[in-house]
Amino acid sequence: MKHLAYVLILVLALSCKDNQKEKVDIKVESTTHTETTTQNTKKNTETNADLPFLKDIKSLEKDTSANPIEAFKTKATNLATEVFKLNKDNIKDALTKAKDFKNVVITVDNHTIVKLDVNDCKPSGAWSACMPKAEGYIKKGDLVYQNDYANNIIGLPDDQERLMFLF
Repeated sequence: MKHLAYVLILVLALSCKDNQKEKVDIKVESTTHTETTTQNTKKNTETNADLPFLKDIKSLEKDTSANPIEAFKTKATNLATEVFKLNKDNIKDALTKAKDFKNVVITVDNHTIVKLDVNDCKPSGAWSACMPKAEGYIKKGDLVYQNDYANNIIGLPDDQERLMFLF
């Protein structure tokens, strides 16, 4: 009986390992702005399976959670290779970096989500950057489908939290 208790304790101890991703916060300072990114050091090959929005934008309509955009942000924060907090000062650099990634998504607070096509862009005076074509949703009670350039969907630079997820 004693041996069984030891084995049970050993199995319990091994099953309680922390499997969360290790995150590294990076701050890059320059004379004009501070850019904050979060970088996941472990890559997850199942990102598309965990985030159907990356494969099919319309899948967001089938999400049964109270706020599918908030649910996406929660999952994406752990799965993205990098996460940028966007503002007018760092968006140009973030979009340049985004060209190296297969999937790029921007969220605005908990009400807007768009997937970017970084190869098709149009200059934006408000953002002082070439803003890419975007497809996604704005939550106005129901999800309202959008297909336009990102600056027309995510709005003007202001204090709202805009996050760019790179996968």
